[in-house]
Amino acid sequence: YLMRLFHVLAPLCAATMMFAASGTFLNKNAPLYAEASEGSALGELIIASEVKELSQKGSFSEVEFVGFVPEGSSVVYEKAGMLIIGFEASNPAALKVLGKKTDEYGSVWINVSVKGFVKSDALNSDKNKVLADGKTLFQAKCSTCHALHPETEFDANVWPSILEAMGAQAGLSKPEKQSIEKYLQNYK
Repeated sequence: YLMRLFHVLAPLCAATMMFAASGTFLNKNAPLYAEASEGSALGELIIASEVKELSQKGSFSEVEFVGFVPEGSSVVYEKAGMLIIGFEASNPAALKVLGKKTDEYGSVWINVSVKGFVKSDALNSDKNKVLADGKTLFQAKCSTCHALHPETEFDANVWPSILEAMGAQAGLSKPEKQSIEKYLQNYK
């Protein structure tokens, strides 16, 4: 009996794990539109953020981003308690509240989702390739004035302030800074 159960459940578990492991990621910062056209943007999805691709309409993909926002903020983070930016809302009313979560420090994070349309060419299924672009920028831009810091020197919540301070000196554009930041925050 147990062997038959194993033969039934094992393929289902493997398929579930394979599906859950695959995702769609932003290969660049991209506006999120309410409609499948370049109208007014709900905000901007940030490079390397994971989205669920819901459908396609011409050159646009309908996507959903789920994350966490501190009360009163328009910045949506990928995880509660982690300063990894996934979406910057220009229209906070577009955020649908899913619930609340309290982190280990007692801070309350509101779990939200936002749905909209991005240009399909802004999506990539290979997160490692997207992060590799950030690594290339990190190595090229951050070594011009000093030796590179090891990627593991700071945790995900510290790198944003380091890059904020150093980004202007290195002449980084906002997309370059965010690409490097995402690489360092996801380094393992």
